[in-house]
Amino acid sequence: MSRQKQARSAFCSAQTATLLLALCMGSAAANAAAVTFSHKDWDLSCDNTLTCRAAGYAADGEEQGSTVLLTRKAGSGEPVANKVMLAHYSDAQWQEGSPPELIIAGRKAGSLSFSGDESWQMDEAQLSRFLTALKKDEAISFRQSGSTYLFSGAGSSAVLLKMDDVQGRVNTPGAILRKGKGSESSVKAPVAAPVINRAPVMDKSLRPMTEREDALIRPVLLKVLAADEEQSCSDDILSEPWGIARLNQQYSLVGAPCWLAAYNGGSAYFVIKNNVQSDPVLVSTGATDYDNGTISSSMKGRGLGDCWSYEASVWDGTRFVESERGDTGRCALIRAGGAWNIPEHVSQIVEP
Repeated sequence: MSRQKQARSAFCSAQTATLLLALCMGSAAANAAAVTFSHKDWDLSCDNTLTCRAAGYAADGEEQGSTVLLTRKAGSGEPVANKVMLAHYSDAQWQEGSPPELIIAGRKAGSLSFSGDESWQMDEAQLSRFLTALKKDEAISFRQSGSTYLFSGAGSSAVLLKMDDVQGRVNTPGAILRKGKGSESSVKAPVAAPVINRAPVMDKSLRPMTEREDALIRPVLLKVLAADEEQSCSDDILSEPWGIARLNQQYSLVGAPCWLAAYNGGSAYFVIKNNVQSDPVLVSTGATDYDNGTISSSMKGRGLGDCWSYEASVWDGTRFVESERGDTGRCALIRAGGAWNIPEHVSQIVEP
């Protein structure tokens, strides 16, 4: 199962709504470059700028595992960055401790350096040795304070080859897996992140609707939900109080509690004309927050909270435009909140 499917499978089983955090924004074109791929214990995600991230983990079921994240921007000559994280999900408070050692085929390959955010880093020589070990299917692990943290190379060849292929590096000197003498001219250039001009909003947060507003707006929006066959709002939850925020002199945002599952919940958000004289637009039935012109969603992949997915959309004055989407990697008990930030969609937001 892919990381994305794994992280969201619980939502589907609970009959939660698909996240729809984009309003008339041409998402097919914006996401044309995004690629995800998984094989065995490795996952690949290349975002809409063609930056690729390959993450490897310990074999499924290992309680004391580790994960390695390899990141490479598109473009000729770009280096491969790396981060290493050891499982510490059960630790009440993470402590840096002594640097872990890289162990390859039972032999020490040197200590890692601290790279911040509870992770470590291999130097250039260690990374080269690590990649060689993957190609040779040699055993890889990390050792810290007498404890061994397992790691798996299973699936790495397929994922790293796919990473090279997406960026046009196969058979070039800069390829990770299948090097060759091909011209670096075949390497794809980075794709510019879409620019979103954030518009100022009149209300930075939702306020409770008045009785008059509720009587006027609720029936109209309930009809919109009833006409949407894909939404899964609960009638009981929809009966709870709704909120509203003025976006500008023309539009307002309405938020309504929509559904509640075992460990996630979502709200429906609508953009309406302030005079309620035109059809409202349903923006999302799976969002979790609105703040200062941004609708966002943060969802657990499972109750343990070791993996999350996220999405956000920004108000540009006429619509909500997708600004980010991604997840934190596999549900692998690495740390609470997830190990990595692995985006599928990024943007450049211009503040007002």
